[in-house]
Amino acid sequence: MKNDLKFTDFLKDVFSSFDKKVENSGLVSICVEIPFIDLFQVYELFINKYQFSSFWEESDGISYIAFEKCKYVTLDGPKRFEVANEFNSENFKNLINLTNEKDNSALSKIIYLFSFSENLNNNLSSDVPSLEAILPKILIIKSDKNCWLRINGHVDGKSSLRTLIEEIWTIRNQVINSSSELIKLSGLKTSFDFPIIDDFLNSLETSNVNLKKVVNRGIQLVEKGILGKIVLANRIKIKLKNKLDLVEILKRLKKNQPNTCRYVWKRNGKDILFGASPEKLFSFTKPNLTLEALAGTISTNSNFKKLLKSTKDLKEHNYVINYLIKCLEVSKITKYKKSDIKVNSFGDISHLQTLIFSKVENICPFELLKNLHPSPAVCGYPKNAALDWINTLESFPRGNYASPMGWVDASGNASFLLVIRGARYIEENIEFTAGSGIVSGSVLEKEIDEIKLKFESIVKQIFFVKNPR
Repeated sequence: MKNDLKFTDFLKDVFSSFDKKVENSGLVSICVEIPFIDLFQVYELFINKYQFSSFWEESDGISYIAFEKCKYVTLDGPKRFEVANEFNSENFKNLINLTNEKDNSALSKIIYLFSFSENLNNNLSSDVPSLEAILPKILIIKSDKNCWLRINGHVDGKSSLRTLIEEIWTIRNQVINSSSELIKLSGLKTSFDFPIIDDFLNSLETSNVNLKKVVNRGIQLVEKGILGKIVLANRIKIKLKNKLDLVEILKRLKKNQPNTCRYVWKRNGKDILFGASPEKLFSFTKPNLTLEALAGTISTNSNFKKLLKSTKDLKEHNYVINYLIKCLEVSKITKYKKSDIKVNSFGDISHLQTLIFSKVENICPFELLKNLHPSPAVCGYPKNAALDWINTLESFPRGNYASPMGWVDASGNASFLLVIRGARYIEENIEFTAGSGIVSGSVLEKEIDEIKLKFESIVKQIFFVKNPR
């Protein structure tokens, strides 16, 4: 079912399935296998055609591009994980698949983006929703050397079904011919003026005055035993004077930070969240559940042995490991294995990493999210006390920074990352957020340097400079 598939045969098969599975109308899903593609080429071809899009690409696992919304829910306020679960259950219950795919990677998927905290009308109320859940209209899935194109829509009789089939077939042909289509669209690539780097450095220097006070307070809290750990972040915003070339940035991120998951959540042309996250919150491919502890930071240019022997970084890392294990126990998962702790590099930055594996028959991804987020990797310990202090000390709402983004498929498999090492393009400004974990033994200057290192890791990819200092 690739290049040699004929439209008439495809149409006949889908109509036959419709007659067997659907009375007259309903929410349907149609899938067709397509040749192996370059996701960047396809994203560049369609990114300006659709207002909403999402991009998820990792080297080892399922990647996707989603365009437009078939069904969606947006929530402000509490109970976001419960609402997400209800949305997930209702839509997969109603969604009728009219094609049969042998590979589970091709299954229908719903995509999710949460905010860091629920919006509860506090002084730092966020300008992003607590939950965005979307069943995409168009989904392009890539796994190993296989690719699929899926379209979802509500049909009312065979006339509207044929319209949907014609739409997926048109998109299929455009994807297959994406290389030649892009030649027509090609133009000069955006370059950045060095003054924008000066703007970044000036904003960073200005923000560091307050950041030092905030981090110093965090150090006092852990030294006094009020908190075991707290993760405090800084945010800077600069005016973007050139057009954002998102696809080129994604290409650079893949080349220079290959171990990461490149992600995009494009609400519209004026609000785009993107980056390359090194941190998976969890992945579940039945029956394999994997959790990741990622904490403890060093420049990749440094000696890794320093990180493995650092009392401060090991302490920071162990808070995360112990928390993840407790979350498994809350979910009544008592059998698990831990990998050896190691240093893993993600471009300019390296982290201590431990993976936790378990085998489970089934698990609700939203209950797991509710237990796991926010972990000590991005919040602190104890969780509620650390959250309160973050809201007190940080002068901005985190929004989607360090929040879960991911997907759940029709069989209950799921994967979620943490939205870090990225930026938000909003109303011709670009916003960066980065943080560091503070435990007993933390040193102010080193925490400030760590945040600067994390800022630089994404800034140099966006502005295509070797060193933004």
